[in-house]
Amino acid sequence: MDEIVVATMAFLVLAVLNAFRCRHLTHSTPMNRVPNLNKSLIRLKPLVFTMAISAVVFGADPALSEKKWDRFRGENGLGVLEKCQVQIPWKESQVKVVVLPGDGNGSPILAGGMAFLLAAESTDATRHVVGVDIAKNSIAWTKSYPSKKHALHKFSTYASSTPCADNERVYFAWADPDNVVVKAFTHAGDEVWTRNMGRYVSQHGFGTSPMLVDGKVILLNSQDAQELPLGVQPGEDKMIAMDCKSGKTAWETALPTTRVCYGVPSVRKVGERTELVCSTTGQGMFALDVDNGSVVWSHACFEQRVCSSSLLLGNILIGTHGSGGGKDNRLVAWDIESQKELFRVNRAAPYVPTPVSVDGLLFLWSDNGIATCVELSTGTSLWSNRIGGDFSGSPVILGNKLINVSHDGVVHVLAATREFQKLGTVETGKTVRSTIAADNEHILLRADSELLIVR
Repeated sequence: MDEIVVATMAFLVLAVLNAFRCRHLTHSTPMNRVPNLNKSLIRLKPLVFTMAISAVVFGADPALSEKKWDRFRGENGLGVLEKCQVQIPWKESQVKVVVLPGDGNGSPILAGGMAFLLAAESTDATRHVVGVDIAKNSIAWTKSYPSKKHALHKFSTYASSTPCADNERVYFAWADPDNVVVKAFTHAGDEVWTRNMGRYVSQHGFGTSPMLVDGKVILLNSQDAQELPLGVQPGEDKMIAMDCKSGKTAWETALPTTRVCYGVPSVRKVGERTELVCSTTGQGMFALDVDNGSVVWSHACFEQRVCSSSLLLGNILIGTHGSGGGKDNRLVAWDIESQKELFRVNRAAPYVPTPVSVDGLLFLWSDNGIATCVELSTGTSLWSNRIGGDFSGSPVILGNKLINVSHDGVVHVLAATREFQKLGTVETGKTVRSTIAADNEHILLRADSELLIVR
C-alpha cells in the first residue's frame, strides 16, 4: 500500500478518535466514564502514530526499508549503517580470515548471506570472480578469466572494482586496454551474460564500480583524453545502462572526455522521474534521466580528476576533485533544488576517499590522514584533526562510530559527533586500500589477498 495513503488513513483514524472524545465531553455522558475513554485513546494513539511513521519509513518500496550493502558503500552509496551489533573496536578473536585467489583493492559487498568481490593475479592480470559463504568463513565458488597486463597506478590493482547485486544476480566489471567487461552471475556462481564495451584508455587502470537502478546495471565508462603517451588515441566517456536480465544496452550517453574518473553514481527520486547523479571532470556535477539517459542538469565545478563517488544527502550533492599530491583538492556542496553552490572546502579536502554524513554533519577524511567535521547546511568547520597514515578507502559510519582504515591496516575509530573523540584503533597488520562493508552482524574488510570477516 502506498505510504501516503497509509499515513493519511492513520491520521484520519486519530482525528475520528479525538472527535469522538470531544463529543462525549460535551454531551451528557457521565464524567466517571470519560477517564476510561481517555485511557483507550491513550492506548490507541501510539499505535496510530506508529502506523503513520511506519508508512513513511517502510512504504511503497520494500527495498528501501532494508539497509543493504549490495553496492559500493551500501545503500545509495551513503556509507552509513544505523545499527551494527559488532563490537567496535573489535578484538582479534572476533576475526575470521578467508584467503583469496588473488589480490585487489575492490571492496566486498553482501547479498543473500554471501560476500562477493573481485580478485586478480598480479603476474598476468587473470581476474577471479569470488563468492564467499559468510556463515562458513570460506569461498563458495570462484570463476577465473584470462586478461592482459597493463599499466597501473602504484596504489591500484587489476581488481580495484566493487561488484553490485540484486536478489537474483551479482554484477562485476573490469578492463584492460582492449576490453571493458561487465559480467552477470547468479548468487551460486553461474554465468548469466557478458558484455564487452571495447577499448579502454587510462593511465592508472580501471577502478569504477557498477550499480543498479530500476532493473538496469549502470556503469560510468570514463576514459582518458589528456596527457596520453605519443600515438595513443583518446578514449570516450560514456554512461551506460544495461538490462539486468539480458545485459542488452538500454541506453548510453556520451560525456565530455578529459581524465579518467572513478565515481559511482547515486539515485535521486524527483516526482515520477528517477535521476542518476554523478561527477566527472568534464561534465562536473550532473544528473541523467534513468529512463533514457538524457542530461537533466549539470554544474561545471571541477578541473582535476574526480575519484570519489557522489554523495547525495537529500537535495545536496557532495563531490570532490584533486590529485595524488593533494594540491588544490576541492570539495563542492551543490543544492540541486536551487541549482546553487552551498559551500566549498579546500583545506584538507579528500581526493580518493568519499565523505560520509549523519545528523546534519559531514565528515571528510583526506588521503593524508586528516579527518574533518563540517556542518552540512553551512560548511562551517567544527573540528579537524590529523589521524595519521595514508588512506584510499572511504570512511563509513556504523552506529555512531566513524571508521576508516589506513594503507598499513590500522582501523581508526572516531565518534561521529560534533566534538572530536577518538574511540580506539585496531592493528590488522595488513595492507588495505579498500572500503569497509557491513551488515547488522558482520563487518567485512578486504586486505589485499584476504577477506577479514568480523563478528
